[in-house]
Formats: sequence, C-alpha cells, structure tokens
Amino acid sequence: MDEIIRLMVGRELTNRFPPKTNKPGETILDVQHMKGKYTRLKDATFQLRKGEILGIAGLDGSGRTEVLENLFGSMTREGGTITLHGKQIRNKSPRESIKNGFALLTEERRATGIFAIRSIEDNTVISSLKDYLKGGLCLSNKMMHEKTDWAIQSMHIKTPSRKTQIRSLSGGNQQKVIIGRWLLTKPEVLLLDEPTRGIDVGAKYEIYQLIIDLANQGKGVIVVSSEMPELLGICDRILVMSGGRIAGEVDAANTSQEEILMLAAKYV
Repeated sequence: MDEIIRLMVGRELTNRFPPKTNKPGETILDVQHMKGKYTRLKDATFQLRKGEILGIAGLDGSGRTEVLENLFGSMTREGGTITLHGKQIRNKSPRESIKNGFALLTEERRATGIFAIRSIEDNTVISSLKDYLKGGLCLSNKMMHEKTDWAIQSMHIKTPSRKTQIRSLSGGNQQKVIIGRWLLTKPEVLLLDEPTRGIDVGAKYEIYQLIIDLANQGKGVIVVSSEMPELLGICDRILVMSGGRIAGEVDAANTSQEEILMLAAKYV
C-alpha cells in the first residue's frame, strides 16, 4: 500500500490520516426518529456534539445519504424532530437549512455540487450572494474577489486564477472550492457525503486535515463514507446504517471493520 501511494503522489506519505486534535464538547444537534417520506430512511435517532466528527457507515442502499438529505431538507421528511441548541427547527428546505446553519456537500460533486462552466469565483460565492449586495441591488465585485481569494488561500486550492472554470481543476481542488463555498455561509453543522470520492491519496490527506480543522473551530461535522478506513481514521464516533435504520453506534478508536460490517448487515 505504501509503495502504491508513493508512486501515485510522487513522495512518501507515511501517515494516511492527520493527527486527531479535535475535542468534542456539548451536544448541539439532537435528531429523534427522523423518517423520510419517499426514501429508504425509516428511523434515525442520534446526537452531534460541538467539535465532533461523526461518521455514518453502511452498505449501498442502507440509507446513509438519505440521513443527510432529510436533515438538510433536500428530501421530504415524514416524521421526526430536529433540535439545534435546544430549539426545535424544521429544515423543510435547503434555504431554511442554510439559514439555520447547515451545509451539505453532496455525494456527486459533478452532478449536484459544481457549476462546471462557471468560474471558481462564481462557484465560491453562489451560496452567500446576499452578503455581497450593495444598496440591496448590485453585487460588490470587490467583496466577491476578496472572499474568493480567502477561500483559495484557506483551502489551499491550486488554480491559475479565481476566473478559471472549475471543471478544469482536479477533483480534490473542486471539492475544496465547495467546502470554501459552504464556509462562507458560516455553518454550525457540516454534512459531508463521500468527501474524498474520486480524489487521489495526497489530496485526500488535505481534505482530512480541513475536516479536522473545522471540528477544531467548534463545527459539528457528519461524514458519510463507503471507505471504512477513512471513517476509522478521522471520526470520533460512527453510526452504522442498515435497511434504513441505525443498527448501532461504535467508538471509532475502539472498533474494527468486522464489527462495522456485522452491524451493516443487521437488517439486510
């Protein structure tokens, strides 16, 4: 494995995952018996703490993605409650969810994450355009330039300029642009669906570091991934989905892939 990674990235990569430095605090999000109306999701009850990275594992079709989409309001919920900082919220639409401090990085970035023919700047500011209005009518180019430059520097995005079309970037850099876009909305809860899918090993490490840095800033982060080593490497706790339900919860530091697979097959 180490030799394959060295040949892929052109350098030694002794650690596949950064050191975990985040310290989970008090509970900020409480989800009770969430159920999707037209989806596989049958029942999800869990909590998320400030500064925590919570993983969601499971087989394809287990309802992993549906948990995030129902939580974000991009799918219709049939039942359940969502409580943020002790206050019950609805999150009936993505617009409402963004106002409530949620952000969703979707599973298929090319289909539902990026605006391929638009520039990095357009893709960065699209979710926070209201913040750049002058007099309530016109957008401030200066402010949009500044925020885009901040995202490029903070996310370590490799690009010729902010005007470069996003489709010309590598998958890892496209993903960083989307993360930067959501950070400009000042979220409290980040929902990341397959954040490193289709990304080379070197860029994965940078994404992992960004996730840990976000947790260190007090964000609550939920990560859905089909790669169990990834969940074990960066998460504090892991929820395991099976047949549209949460089949169990494990401590990432004291579990194994075998235990996760046994839970994943519980309701199959």
